[in-house]
Amino acid sequence: MPEARQKLRVAMAAWEIGRVYTGLGTKLGGLAVIVEELPAELVKAAARQGIELEVELLSPCYAHYDKSRLTQLDLRVPVTIAGNTFEFEVYTHTFPDGQKAVYFWDAGQLGWTSANAIYPDDPQMAVQLYAAAGQAMAGYIRQGNFDTVHLHDYHVGLVPFYLDDDYFQKGSAHFTIHNATHQGITALVDGGYSSIDRLNLPGEKLFHKYFDYFNNLNLMKACMLKVYETGGKITTVSGDLEGTWGYAAELRETHASIIARAEAQKGGPVGRVFHPNNHLDLFEKLPIAGITNGMSDRNRPENLPELKADTLRALQEKRGPHAPLFANPTVQAEMLARDHSFDAGHLDVKQELRRLLYLETFGHEPYGYPIIISVIGRLVEQKNLGLVADVIERVLDYDNQVKFTILASPLTWDGYSKTYEGRFFDLAQRYPGQVYFNNTFNIALSKLMLAGSDFTLIPSRFEPCGLVDYEASLLGTVVIGRLTGGLAKVRHCAYLYEWLDISDWWGEVNALFWQIKFAIDTVRHNYSHHLEMVRQAMAINASWDTSAGQYVDMYRSRWSKNGNSAAANS
Repeated sequence: MPEARQKLRVAMAAWEIGRVYTGLGTKLGGLAVIVEELPAELVKAAARQGIELEVELLSPCYAHYDKSRLTQLDLRVPVTIAGNTFEFEVYTHTFPDGQKAVYFWDAGQLGWTSANAIYPDDPQMAVQLYAAAGQAMAGYIRQGNFDTVHLHDYHVGLVPFYLDDDYFQKGSAHFTIHNATHQGITALVDGGYSSIDRLNLPGEKLFHKYFDYFNNLNLMKACMLKVYETGGKITTVSGDLEGTWGYAAELRETHASIIARAEAQKGGPVGRVFHPNNHLDLFEKLPIAGITNGMSDRNRPENLPELKADTLRALQEKRGPHAPLFANPTVQAEMLARDHSFDAGHLDVKQELRRLLYLETFGHEPYGYPIIISVIGRLVEQKNLGLVADVIERVLDYDNQVKFTILASPLTWDGYSKTYEGRFFDLAQRYPGQVYFNNTFNIALSKLMLAGSDFTLIPSRFEPCGLVDYEASLLGTVVIGRLTGGLAKVRHCAYLYEWLDISDWWGEVNALFWQIKFAIDTVRHNYSHHLEMVRQAMAINASWDTSAGQYVDMYRSRWSKNGNSAAANS
């Protein structure tokens, strides 16, 4: 019997790796949160199975990184785009927690990037960048003796096409989809074959088999087919392995099925529905497993760094004396003077945070029992926060003691963002004692809002994983939102509405209003039940243990077939 391997090596490729606080990472969305936390959890899960696991993070080296802090390898990887060959430099860095990251740099490809701009707006520029980085990553993987490649979203989906057949004889590739709305769909240039040839791949051989999508390229489709063909697994970020709920179930659902559910929901014809798989019917044919991602225990109220005075003082020191974390001097002084950690047995501290949040956002001490509803997120169409703008006045008419605190950062170039930024500013001006709006992200304020609110609104059009729902629930802030994707995991301790006809805007506003009304009525007339929901939310098991174990099982399923059965079955 072959001798068991001592170590299972995983190359984890992603366009965002988190770790922004180090200056050597990026975070523009939930992908970064997952990739930041997952490797350490995988190592622990593998150790529980008797396997030594080593994960290396692979990502581009963005222009704002200080390369003097990185170690340059004696390796330059040649890549070819549109017939032009050039070389990527390869750098490594090991973070204090022991996690190794590998960075790929070429000034021509990445010199334009910054902390807030890492995805090209031009689709043709984007596909060439993803192809160039994919070649560089594949070149590193080929010489790195990796057992498994774990790809996160379509930006790195070309990597397996640049790995030769020899790699797949002994190694595997798996693909985790974080957002299927964006699939890397790109118009052809001089036909399909030529479009693939420009990426240093054989167009005649690959275009129709993998990439063709209504006479466009589709990078997500291609990666799914390649991974499935080579024996790898395709997963997404919420649901179960059988794909019976969460985003896994949504991706497998046909358009006709969604229409039928929408008509049953409304009791009549519908106009338009949102199709989570963006009409890529491959999702309906291939097995898509859901692995519901976890969240680090650091997000629990007893551990949350942003509720600890030392952390806040350190953040303040970085900002300097003229940029306080909190606008209200009393809040600034109290938050930086002592810890405000709590647990389900000490909800009096949550009430104190509630008082401080009110003071910060409305400028005076609360009187009576105002219900605070928070909204935190990016002001983009996916988050569907326009509904909030249109429901606020109706809620205030119903209960004028409700207060809305909104922290939503817009995209400067996005019309939706600018429209609703204006709406929220207008509401805050017209209802200064009831609506607070801040369009500048502030991590300390966001955590105070999550911890100090009674409810948080998440009416997302789609929510593949769901992170804010976990964050809010663990802090005892009950979610009010739309039942979609990963939000289903908190449905037992949340107020979730179902709505599918996106052409009926005011119908959805009404559905959201009724859930807010139910929540308000519970606080006003059955406070003990509200506290029960708070405690249920705080008791959610958000641990990575199960999901990390499922990822390790995925890695070792192929590993055991390649002469490692002793370790894989230990």
